[in-house]
Amino acid sequence: MSEPEHPTLEAVAEEITEISRRLDRLAGAVRLQTNPSSPHFPAEQPFPAPPTSTPPPPSEVAPSPTWSAWHGPPAPAQGAVPGGEQRPPDSRPVGHGWTPSRLLAWIGGAVTLLGVVFLLMLAVQRGWLGPATRVLGGAGLGAVLLAAAFRVRGRPGGTSGSYALAATGFAALYLDVVAATVLYDYLSVFGGLTAGFVLAGGGLLLSDRWRAQPVAMGVVAGCAVCAPLVIGEPNAVLVGFLALLHLVATPVQLRHGWRQLAGVAALPVVIAAVLADVWAMLAATDHLAVVLVVSAASLLGVVVATVTSALRPEDNTATASLVAAPIPVLLATPLVERPFAAALAAGVAAALAVLWGSRFLLSRRDRLPEEFTTAAGGIAAIAVVQSTMTALDASVWATALLCEALLLTLGALWLRSPGVLLGALCYATLGTVMALYHDIPPRHLVLVSHSAGAAGVLVGTLTALVAVAIPVAGVRLGVLSRPPAAKTLWILAGVLVLYGTASATMALVSLLQPDRSGFLLGHVSITLSWVVAAIALLLRGIRLTSLRVAGMVLLPVALTKLFLFDLATLDGFARVVAFLCTGLVLLAAGVRYARSVSTDPTAG
Repeated sequence: MSEPEHPTLEAVAEEITEISRRLDRLAGAVRLQTNPSSPHFPAEQPFPAPPTSTPPPPSEVAPSPTWSAWHGPPAPAQGAVPGGEQRPPDSRPVGHGWTPSRLLAWIGGAVTLLGVVFLLMLAVQRGWLGPATRVLGGAGLGAVLLAAAFRVRGRPGGTSGSYALAATGFAALYLDVVAATVLYDYLSVFGGLTAGFVLAGGGLLLSDRWRAQPVAMGVVAGCAVCAPLVIGEPNAVLVGFLALLHLVATPVQLRHGWRQLAGVAALPVVIAAVLADVWAMLAATDHLAVVLVVSAASLLGVVVATVTSALRPEDNTATASLVAAPIPVLLATPLVERPFAAALAAGVAAALAVLWGSRFLLSRRDRLPEEFTTAAGGIAAIAVVQSTMTALDASVWATALLCEALLLTLGALWLRSPGVLLGALCYATLGTVMALYHDIPPRHLVLVSHSAGAAGVLVGTLTALVAVAIPVAGVRLGVLSRPPAAKTLWILAGVLVLYGTASATMALVSLLQPDRSGFLLGHVSITLSWVVAAIALLLRGIRLTSLRVAGMVLLPVALTKLFLFDLATLDGFARVVAFLCTGLVLLAAGVRYARSVSTDPTAG
């Protein structure tokens, strides 16, 4: 009896499926009439032909509207939003991107600000109205723009316009305060900065409430661009007003992590401070006021960068701000006396060194990002060089830099820090260049009438010590792992060791006997010292290949000097002494070396 029922059940299933499809087409037609622009329901959908074969099992049938009604709607497709509206996966939310309306609004705001600036300048030049009327007119214009921003914001499509109007209004009010302070003397500098703080703070507070970075950037950028046009010269007042903008923008930038706002707020202060340094050097202005304001702006930049890096480690603008912030105060050192200039640079170095040292003092969880502390250490090293060269006379620059290179090398070994060793290498390079130019130039080795004196002895010894210490520290720290770089560094170090010891020897002998006899004795001493050093390296290198190779390189160098330089330069008894002593030392060394090799089974 069960077999005759199968055709009936299949027919019922087909009818139900067909009814479901008709209902689906009917729903699509209704939706199409309701929303003709919908892309998901074409105008005409041909009715499919009735099925001619056995329908698939229920598990393979696509969900119908009836199924959706009982079991919930299907998962939304990629790019779909609640409410059924589809959006391409790569489309951006409404309000982002420079649409024509946004572009027109912001261009209109910029042009309006420039018009306010030009109107203020023209009114001053031609005497239009009175100063009070000009100030009240600027305040009225700013208030009208702000009222329009709040009115437009509540209307459809008015978000972009409200942002532009609000930013323009606050910028106009800020520029009005700047004009009242600088052009009309209605406000003192302190009063103008206070009023500017209130107005800029209001604009940034509004951007925080609206969660609109464009408003904050518009306020800061508009004030930063137009304030120099009103003030007219890069002086301490301009730096103060721009630093005020940086200070006001910092809390909002930290709260929301707005990186573009951080750059827009920090960059104008640095540029204005650098220009103020140059202007103070060229013009007869109050240097002390410029130095104080620039120092305060630089300190503010360092503090803001540090706080940003601590609260938002992923924000790379903090490192860029830290690098740029100390530049104005370092450029301002020529505006004060030498002791104060050296102290100013030393203060910058100390502050940044504390930031760099925090990586060794704090726990891993509390540390600042490595890129940030590395940048702090690099700028601190530059500030130390400037402080050294400002505080000391040029005659001792090489000595001071080479001593600092030795101290940094010891610090690198103690802290196990390749970065410190890199700083030592930079100091050593600069110190060596200065030494070759001023303290131990090559002419002192070939001319009788020139002597380096006591400074030559000290600088030559320091040059040799630094040339040995830095490669040894590099080997200890494992940074000389690449053979080409290590080989080049060792060759350069060997050349500097020979040159430094030769200069120190010649300077010492010239101090004792400042004539031609002393010159000849000095070269004989240099040749013999090189030969003795080569033999000592060979004897110590029986078990160490590196020392043996160094001795085998140094010995031909010493013999080359003996035959090419000493033979042509020395005469009489000095030549005889040089060749006899060298030959006897080589003979004795050959016998000793052969005996050592024959008695040592581990000799290489």
